[in-house]
Amino acid sequence: MEVNDRIQNSSVYAISQIGYSKTSCSKITWISILTCALIGCCYQIYGFTDQYFKYPVIVDLLIEQPETITFPAVTVCNLNRMKSEYEPCLYKFDALEKCHSLPGPPGSVRGSLSLSERQSIRTCKTHFRGKQHKDTDSYVEFLDKYFALDQDKHYRFGHKVDELVMNCSFNGKSCNSTFFWRSWNFRYGNCYTINGSKQMLTSAASSKGLELILHVKPKDYVSVSHTIGMRIVIHNPVDNADPEGNGINIFPGCETDISLSQTIIRRLPAPYKDKCVSYANNPFYQSQAQCMQHCIQEYNYKQCGCVEPSLPSKFPVKRCTVKNSTELCCLDAVINSLAIHGTECKCPLPCVTTYYNERLTMAKWPSNAFFLKEMCKSAGKDIKTYRKSHAKVRISFSTFAMVTYEQKPVFLESEIFSHLGGELGLWLGLSLIAVFELLEVFLYFCNRKI
Repeated sequence: MEVNDRIQNSSVYAISQIGYSKTSCSKITWISILTCALIGCCYQIYGFTDQYFKYPVIVDLLIEQPETITFPAVTVCNLNRMKSEYEPCLYKFDALEKCHSLPGPPGSVRGSLSLSERQSIRTCKTHFRGKQHKDTDSYVEFLDKYFALDQDKHYRFGHKVDELVMNCSFNGKSCNSTFFWRSWNFRYGNCYTINGSKQMLTSAASSKGLELILHVKPKDYVSVSHTIGMRIVIHNPVDNADPEGNGINIFPGCETDISLSQTIIRRLPAPYKDKCVSYANNPFYQSQAQCMQHCIQEYNYKQCGCVEPSLPSKFPVKRCTVKNSTELCCLDAVINSLAIHGTECKCPLPCVTTYYNERLTMAKWPSNAFFLKEMCKSAGKDIKTYRKSHAKVRISFSTFAMVTYEQKPVFLESEIFSHLGGELGLWLGLSLIAVFELLEVFLYFCNRKI
């Protein structure tokens, strides 16, 4: 009798009707109804929870037109990594007085991502098949000596900011070398960044921006530098420059106008699909690309006992020798294996990515009339010579419209409870709290059997 009372007093309507049924046929009917309702409820709950725990996202598109906009950082590198006058220092360092008596680098040095230059010059396959350019041996010899230098000598043998940047103005106001901080890159040597994070442009001055006159210094080029010009990188002020991946080549004798429009992508961290992270506070790398390079260097060191000489590394470990065929082939084998089998590198996308969509226009610079009137006396040379060694760059925003793609969760955390309550109410006439009553009845029957 006690069992029947519990069934009749159940808040689940189908269960109470089973208790009140007088005939077996009626009981079977209500049991069938309850069973179908439970199956339907469980199916719907499973479908929702399966989607919920995949943490799906939607992407909102937002186009803003702010009154002010933060100017990006601009990094300037020379396509020539070191001055030709110091090239003998690589081979006869102790014999040259000038190799010792050079000023030290000012301030701190920030490293930047570099792709593997060595792979574009010499690989294991080309080394043993003899498929290489005539000047490859001298190139390899230069790289081998250059990679062996410490950071201080890299700076000393490279170009200084006062030698590269002849004139600088932002928003119509003059800027000098103190506005630049230095970084170093394996392929381009000393690079100099003017940080735009503290510089704001207003919509009234949208046509203004950064203007640079650069000195290429073609007479200082070493023999392995085949192209004359400058490398410009426009990037988020919080990120390090990536000259190889995102750089723009600037040629002497031209005025290059770079028009920008800004796009921002905001992603969600774990447990959502992208599992993005912030690289800003990481002591070893400041971007996903740098993270991947450091991770590959760990594979290189584990397999070869040395690391790729033209890539950054977390720790001061032995760098492989470009002329050593064993180490060369080992490095290539590691890269080939990773390309086929993948890596276990944990380098997710950054949570915020800012793109500056560049549009370039170029014109011959300077004109004869302008050079004769404004620059002839200060330049101290004829226009043909000046054009061969100087370039002008203007960087501005073509529009202040800022496009933002932002990921947002499809389901909020609380929605799982509201959905479960809705399904229980639809199929069983229950609130979410009443589930505990079902649990109580289940435990009651279990105890009765025991």
